[in-house]
Amino acid sequence: MVNKMNKIKKSLVVFLIIFGSIFLIGCDSKIKNEITVILPSGTPLIAVGGLLEEENVDYTVVSGADLLTTAFISQSHDIVIAPLTLGMKLFMNEASSYKMYAIITLGNTYIISREETSLDSIANLNNQEIMAFGQNNTPDIILKAALEDNKYQANITYQAGVNDIVPFFVCNDSSCAEAPKYILSAEPTITTLELKYGLSLNIINLQDVLGEEHEVIPQAAIFVNPNSSYLEDIEVFMKKVEKNVDELNQKTDSYVDRIINAHDFFSKTGADVLKRSIPRSNIEFLLAKEHQEIVVAYCHLLNKYNNKILGGLVVDEEIYY
Repeated sequence: MVNKMNKIKKSLVVFLIIFGSIFLIGCDSKIKNEITVILPSGTPLIAVGGLLEEENVDYTVVSGADLLTTAFISQSHDIVIAPLTLGMKLFMNEASSYKMYAIITLGNTYIISREETSLDSIANLNNQEIMAFGQNNTPDIILKAALEDNKYQANITYQAGVNDIVPFFVCNDSSCAEAPKYILSAEPTITTLELKYGLSLNIINLQDVLGEEHEVIPQAAIFVNPNSSYLEDIEVFMKKVEKNVDELNQKTDSYVDRIINAHDFFSKTGADVLKRSIPRSNIEFLLAKEHQEIVVAYCHLLNKYNNKILGGLVVDEEIYY
């Protein structure tokens, strides 16, 4: 009986040691070595805004794809946050070894009109003029797919970027007759039109009207350098990003109040715009390896409308971290 009790005590001690070790590892959420992150301004920056002052994380915020491409090719950063198309294309061309860890933005592509212009459904776009941006790239492809999936057509004209459309859409009484009735847009530009220009808008999320094979459209992802010397710290960072995304979606107002002075992009955009735009920005944290079907469906969509982006190919499992 004594021997049996001693065995039970020893087993309990071993269990407590193991459990305690696991607990301590789970609680050790500090990033011990400096890791480097490069990302574009805009929605991806909002997604990590609460972590910009995190100890041992060095951020480089850029505009455009050129510096992101350079980072992928040169392996200059531990983490690159970038459009899926860019990360996938470089990986498939063997110009980058970065692997996709998580998808962080979905379906931030909208059709909008002024309140007086009917936009009850995508049917209102049939045979209409639409001013869009990103010709032959993701925004344009989503628009074309939404029209085709619903068996409608439209005459599409283009500007270079989402903000380039704003001067055409914003008008006074004398110029509104020449302004486009329908435009392709995204957050936070839409909320800026509402709050800073005082426009009442009709809004349709194109992700919601795509065919069943495209329930969600992944747009930006977090890519990890598998050759980084700090993979354990990267894992800690990813847990923090996941928690941060949950906070920005669940406690949007307090999140914005916390980040508003963390970067010029936030302060220039304004707290009111950020608070209203975040729910429509569709910022999520989806582990890429667990959502491969989303990425594959996206590849097929890109190949259907512009096979030059991925060369008509689909990424294989090697890209997932």
